[in-house]
Amino acid sequence: MENFQRKLEKLERFLKRDALRIIGTEAVNFFEESFQKQGFTDKHFEKWEPAKRTRKDSVWYGFEYRSRVPLPDNHPRRKGAKRRYKPRKPHPITNYSPAATKRPTLTGKTGDLGNSIEYSIHGNTVRVFSDKPYAKVQNDGGTIKVFGKKSVKLPARKFMGRSQKLENELKQMIDKEIKNIFK
Repeated sequence: MENFQRKLEKLERFLKRDALRIIGTEAVNFFEESFQKQGFTDKHFEKWEPAKRTRKDSVWYGFEYRSRVPLPDNHPRRKGAKRRYKPRKPHPITNYSPAATKRPTLTGKTGDLGNSIEYSIHGNTVRVFSDKPYAKVQNDGGTIKVFGKKSVKLPARKFMGRSQKLENELKQMIDKEIKNIFK
């Protein structure tokens, strides 16, 4: 009976402390995987729509904010341009970067959005969140203003939310730990 009482105390400790940390850590890892996979898994995997900067038919192709790539020699903004500037597309974006055409969606140069996913424990609840102000509109989709001017509709690129696959994995992990306690 004494052994059973110790096991119950161990189970209570696990459920109040360790189980919540396991849930939080696994959820953060699962949601961060969305950035490597370029999509979200609920019951099945849903790939994100690629960023416009990666599509050759888009006027945003190769766009990188504050790009350090030098302008072509004959660009009108370049001092001493001798030839007439011939744009490479109808509405040229001068912040062109070849690297931007290959960079995965939602990662940016720094990967700040993916790295911002955290969890906190409140009582017996785990809350997983991102502190980035643009996380919600990227996850759910919506309308934003580009450079404070033109409104653009962003597609939903879900990287965080309820996932049947995550819930099943968590259930298996918790069940395994509880069975280990009662061995």
